[in-house]
Amino acid sequence: MNLFSAAPRKSLVTHVEDELRAALIEGRLEPGTRLVTKDLADSLGMSITPVREALVRFASSGVLTAEPAQSFRVPSLSAAQYLEIAEIRKAVEGLAASKAALQIHADDIARMEALLAEYLAAKNAADPHLALQKNKEFRFVLYAAAKMPTLLGVIETLWLKAGPGFNYLYPEEHSVISEHHNYEDLLLAMRNRAPEAARTAIEHAIDDGAARVIQALQSRDASLLAVK
Repeated sequence: MNLFSAAPRKSLVTHVEDELRAALIEGRLEPGTRLVTKDLADSLGMSITPVREALVRFASSGVLTAEPAQSFRVPSLSAAQYLEIAEIRKAVEGLAASKAALQIHADDIARMEALLAEYLAAKNAADPHLALQKNKEFRFVLYAAAKMPTLLGVIETLWLKAGPGFNYLYPEEHSVISEHHNYEDLLLAMRNRAPEAARTAIEHAIDDGAARVIQALQSRDASLLAVK
């Protein structure tokens, strides 16, 4: 399966950045994934130059790490690093949720309701990539509703760092998932224009997800130590 799509008629560097950003935020690139400049350029159907420029930009912001032989790698976060990111996310995403609750439009709430249904259907169908995509869309409809562009940019950067860890949210031994109570609480807070309830729902969602990811990271680290 090709993780990236061919470039449209726009800046090639911008296209590569958009593709990488989506792949990272949606958890399509697992921690430790190696990105070879030439291979990525071939996948995108373009020359190496714009791909290298985009990769260097992500590396300069700490989202990727540069390696020898024109390659880059998605960092493998430790449990402590992921916990730190989760704590920061609770602060900034909680702020966005509380602001959104006061001014979100009915159309946005309806869009979130539809996305929640699609998200839950993808989880129940054991389609982790689609579930991650729908989860991201659901959350960013909310955050955009806060109408705070700088805050939205901060949230996106944090998701770029945390996104690869989202792979650990959906283990292979899939069990049927029922209603996502945190998101139902969040939607209720949106309908009731309740900022503190919205903040609490987002904080709980981040805590629940972080707990699963951190448990997986700790298991991974323990396995690596056992091998050594």
